[in-house]
Amino acid sequence: MASVRKTSAPGAPRGVPYDIARSRGAVATNEPAKLDRAGVSDQARELSRAHEAVESASEVRAARVSALRKQIQDGNYNPDPREVAKQILERGF
Repeated sequence: MASVRKTSAPGAPRGVPYDIARSRGAVATNEPAKLDRAGVSDQARELSRAHEAVESASEVRAARVSALRKQIQDGNYNPDPREVAKQILERGF
């Protein structure tokens, strides 16, 4: 007779057996609520490391750019178009 369930009187409010409600998640638990969290993504960390690398780089590149600007202003800068095209293809755009 384990399959026979006790019924309530006619007109009485119908209740849900406790274990069924719990299995459906309808019963509140005493577990703490999950909290929102904020953090730094892996992409942001990588960007920060890249920025630090650029900031700590030597000024050799800046000196090279300055020298090239001077050559362009003086009209002495004449790059080989084939070498430029080759470098673009090797390094990418």
